[in-house]
This record gives sequence, C-alpha cells and structure tokens, in this order.
Amino acid sequence: MGKVLAIMKIMPEDANAPISELRKKIDQNLQDKVHIEAWEEVPIFGPLYALRLRVIVADEAGGTAAVEEIIRKVPGVSEIEIEAVSLL
Repeated sequence: MGKVLAIMKIMPEDANAPISELRKKIDQNLQDKVHIEAWEEVPIFGPLYALRLRVIVADEAGGTAAVEEIIRKVPGVSEIEIEAVSLL
C-alpha cells in the first residue's frame, strides 16, 4: 500500500488566541495516528494566522477524512481546507 502526502490549512475559531496553542492541541490528538511532515504558521490578515499542516497517511479508502475528523474535534478549530494531495 502506498503513502499520500496531504497539505491542509487549518483556521482557528479565535483570531486572538495563540496559534501555537492550537498547534499543540492538534499535535497531541494526531500523535501516533499519522506522520506529521511539517507545520507552518500562515499569516491571513492582521492578527489572524492559520496553520498549514503536511501529513503523510496511508493510501486507502477515505483518504484524509479520518485525519480531518480528528482535527475537527479539537477545540478552537474553525475549518479545514485541503490544499493539495499527492501520492508518494
């Protein structure tokens, strides 16, 4: 079975909350479930930042849905956008 690289943009609910705290919460929830390739803080507007997450998951039915579901349950996450998916 192959591997897939997915790049996701995660928007916070609160523009004034520290983006690093949201990253820690997401990281704790994804631990041992996927391989996190990289994190990036992306400026959106003024004090608002988003997180760009690169993860490697198994190439199976459902794609990134399981990862998205885990992230959506994290308090402070507003929305998730899949920016790119590529077979490795």
